[in-house]
Amino acid sequence: MLFFLGSSRNSVDVQNKIASNIAKHQPWLRLAGVVRILSLALIVFLPACSLVPSISVVKDEPIERFLRDEAERILAVSEDATNTSKYQISLSDFPRADILGMSIGQRRIYINYKLGQRALHSRRYLWLLRQTLAHEIAHEIARHADYRQINFNRSSDEDGMTSRDVGLPWYVIFQPYSLEMELQADLDGMQYWKSLQWDCSIWVRILEEFQRQNYSGDKNHPTHTRLQQAAAACRSA
Repeated sequence: MLFFLGSSRNSVDVQNKIASNIAKHQPWLRLAGVVRILSLALIVFLPACSLVPSISVVKDEPIERFLRDEAERILAVSEDATNTSKYQISLSDFPRADILGMSIGQRRIYINYKLGQRALHSRRYLWLLRQTLAHEIAHEIARHADYRQINFNRSSDEDGMTSRDVGLPWYVIFQPYSLEMELQADLDGMQYWKSLQWDCSIWVRILEEFQRQNYSGDKNHPTHTRLQQAAAACRSA
């Protein structure tokens, strides 16, 4: 969903502040203003005789049921409604605290466990969760993971992410979605919100708060471009 991977010193400072704020349970608006959610396709290069790696999951039935209910509401108004039962929405306590959601293809989505916990009891976090789910579901429906470019011997230093940030072995390499895919996932996610009669201005305000926190994102997740697109889509809704 939201992706903010700035390379400037200011962006690095904001990234460090994100993890600290999440850990300290800062108010939602301050959190939402700088939170980073990474939508990534995973490219896995496996050594001989190794086991296929998987992201570790947290089992918490009340929160898992809550996530399924929220995802089903979005999927019910999507083009993939008939395949709702095939979606795997899992909880993960990512080692890197500012990763709130991941879409990895084949209808598999991971949601940050702490976000799930807070959304269960806080309406403010609920909207952040709904934005995350709508965006990640949009990636899955568009099958963006199927169109990633595979680059052998490619490092992930472009965005600073490592496999260990999500609890995976060193031989898993991340391939981020393109800017075009990210913007399309935003538009599609907002369309699901419209179908559910959810206020698009909430989506816009989250991005506005990112901008107020001087969080510019990176070339694939530019806050300004995403905000411009969301505001225009909301005005024309």
